[in-house]
Amino acid sequence: MPGRARPPALALDLFRMALPFKISTLLYGFSARDEVLLLERAQEPNLGQWSPCGGKLKTQAGESPYACACREAHEEIGVALTPADLHLTGIISEHGYQGQAHWLMFLFEVKRRLVELPPPIREGRFAFFPRAALGDLSLPQTDREMIWPLFWRHRGGFFAAHCHTHADGRNDWTVEESTAAPRPPAREPAASQTHLPDQKLDALVPVVDLHSDDHFMTEALRQARRAFAAGEVPVGAVIVREGRVIARAFNQVELLKDATAHAEMLALTQAQAAVGDWRLNDCTLYVTKEPCPMCAGAIVHARIGRVVFGASDPKAGAAGSALNLLQFPTLNHRCAITGGVQLEVCRRMLRDFFAEQRNKNGD
Repeated sequence: MPGRARPPALALDLFRMALPFKISTLLYGFSARDEVLLLERAQEPNLGQWSPCGGKLKTQAGESPYACACREAHEEIGVALTPADLHLTGIISEHGYQGQAHWLMFLFEVKRRLVELPPPIREGRFAFFPRAALGDLSLPQTDREMIWPLFWRHRGGFFAAHCHTHADGRNDWTVEESTAAPRPPAREPAASQTHLPDQKLDALVPVVDLHSDDHFMTEALRQARRAFAAGEVPVGAVIVREGRVIARAFNQVELLKDATAHAEMLALTQAQAAVGDWRLNDCTLYVTKEPCPMCAGAIVHARIGRVVFGASDPKAGAAGSALNLLQFPTLNHRCAITGGVQLEVCRRMLRDFFAEQRNKNGD
């Protein structure tokens, strides 16, 4: 029509992508044994997958998220709750989930322990699961890759995150707020309390996708911090298989009076027990410092597929600095290597530890 301005191309694209917006609550209930209650969905969305129970807000009636959570608890698990029985752990917004809708989800933990398993309902059947069992369940993709890790990390605290889903299955995540749960008073020596508390560590570590090298190195750093607190050289390691951490360890040479008790060695033993095999070809080992020759030899013998380390060790590193046992040409296995992940954080932890040891010894 003459004289009428055409909408910009971006506005036209957004119009074509217009989807309904839905608001829901999810209830994270736990048994006396701290097993989480999950519902195997008998209906779409997430048919055949396990997720917390909950439901959509009655927006036309002006229902609040807390009121919705209490109503869903009564209807689905037969428990009468008040808002005081709930803790809002997180808010998740999903843009274009499965190409069907935009979702805004309020994640509530039920403070009261559940005493019995609810009977099946129209939406599916219930079961309790320990945290360690979730990795073997059929879970919605966004739950597995981000929501569950965020929930565990912030249990008792709060987070807000946004997921932009794509038609090719990719999800772009942004953590918009992160508040850890209050911590009990520390029982560690005063020297260890001053080294990289969680707030400082989180400020140094960028918010990342929870299947990235940065994320898993952060988990290794948490183990290294345990070593620091125990007076051990602060090296931590985790082993990851199919996107899930199956082993965590930190240096315990002094604690165990064992020269072989390096973080990598202890993690390898844990991982082999978890897998039920000494071969770990489909696993990735994350360690905050480049492996020494002893650990590198064990890594090769265990057939680890990939090694990711933080700080290099020019004097004794066996992943390419002093020598490269992980890719030694005559050995029957060679590992892929990625170095320098979270380099500054890993290096600073080591530097601070040795500076503290020199101060203690008066050097």
